[in-house]
Amino acid sequence: MKLSKGFSLVELIVVMTIIAVITAIGVVSFTGLNKRSRDSRRVADLKKMAIALEVYRQENGTYPVLENTLVPDYLEGLPTDPKSFSYYYDRLTEYSYQLDAQMEDLGSTTGSYGNNCTGTCNYRIVSP
Repeated sequence: MKLSKGFSLVELIVVMTIIAVITAIGVVSFTGLNKRSRDSRRVADLKKMAIALEVYRQENGTYPVLENTLVPDYLEGLPTDPKSFSYYYDRLTEYSYQLDAQMEDLGSTTGSYGNNCTGTCNYRIVSP
């Protein structure tokens, strides 16, 4: 009887296949997690802007024409999208506005808006 101290070719192929499948699953999961993380930041950024807009309206009686008016008194700086998309502010009337953003995870969005978006905005916050 001959004793071998190594692995057979079939055993190595099986192990490499298992490692490749596990790696592929990990990459797909990680990509989805990154999208959801960036979307969460977008929602937080828009809510922060909405709070600053409400404080501005309480102090000045109307919403600002441009979002730049919020800096530096109400926001340290305008939030920027984590993936070079843009946030859109639109003052509809003196007493109403809307904030739009483009989300990556389409399963968590509620609509498709395109009034002033260069891409397809699919998340909107409207003044209360």
